[in-house]
Amino acid sequence: MVNGETAEAALHRACDAILAGDYMSAMADLTQEAMNDAMALGATLTTVPVPQSYAVESHETPGTDERFVVRFATSMGDFRATVTYRQLDVAWKIMALAVETLPPTAS
Repeated sequence: MVNGETAEAALHRACDAILAGDYMSAMADLTQEAMNDAMALGATLTTVPVPQSYAVESHETPGTDERFVVRFATSMGDFRATVTYRQLDVAWKIMALAVETLPPTAS
C-alpha cells in the first residue's frame, strides 16, 4: 500500500479528483484493462457535466478485489459507477470500471 492507503481511501482520492474536474489524477489509478473500459465509456459520458457530489452505495470484497458502487450526482441527473480495485505491488489500482445512467428521480 502507498503510505498505508486502503482501497477505500484510493477510491475517495479518485472521486475527489473527479469532483475537482481533475480526470487525469483519477485516471492514474487505471490499469490497461480499466483504461479500455474508460475509453469505451468516454463517448457516452462526454456530455455529462462534472459531478457535484458522490456517495459510496456499497463495498464488497470478492477474493482479493475491493468492489465499490458509487453514485455521482450531476446537474443532468445521477449515474452509478462500479469500480473494482486490486492491490498491485504497493498500490491499489482500478481493474474494472462500469457506469450506468440512472433515471431521473420524481420531484
